Amino acid sequence: MTEKRPKHRRPIWVWLISVFYFGFGASGIMAVGMALVLFFRGSVPPEQLPVLNTMLQSSLWGLLPAVSVAGALSLFFMKKIAFPIFTGLLAIRTALPAIFAAHPDYGFSKSTAEMIAGYALGYGILLGVCIYAYHLRKTGQLR
Repeated sequence: MTEKRPKHRRPIWVWLISVFYFGFGASGIMAVGMALVLFFRGSVPPEQLPVLNTMLQSSLWGLLPAVSVAGALSLFFMKKIAFPIFTGLLAIRTALPAIFAAHPDYGFSKSTAEMIAGYALGYGILLGVCIYAYHLRKTGQLR
């Protein structure tokens, strides 16, 4: 008789988190790409340049969306690196408003408290993802 290997099914939360962060990151990368094309072609009206500059800086010129995609893929493939990626993403996203508030020339018009309040749901979701990835790592489901 042939022995069947046990199927390792991904939990539904892994699917949901991976799809969400992959879509979020991919759309962010496309938005940054479009903004860079518009910026370097000079086809942006001068009054829109501060808005475009703020968007590019708040995504760290596409780095944060790329990290979101990397986190989504690593979690989908059940890799241990998923936990450090999501934890690093949470740390950077939490520190970003304070960093930009310290440099008023970045163009943010809101105060740090308003920015943090505005992103509270996103931070909560990302914190939940970090806790879930930590749980998966501790139970040995991430390889």
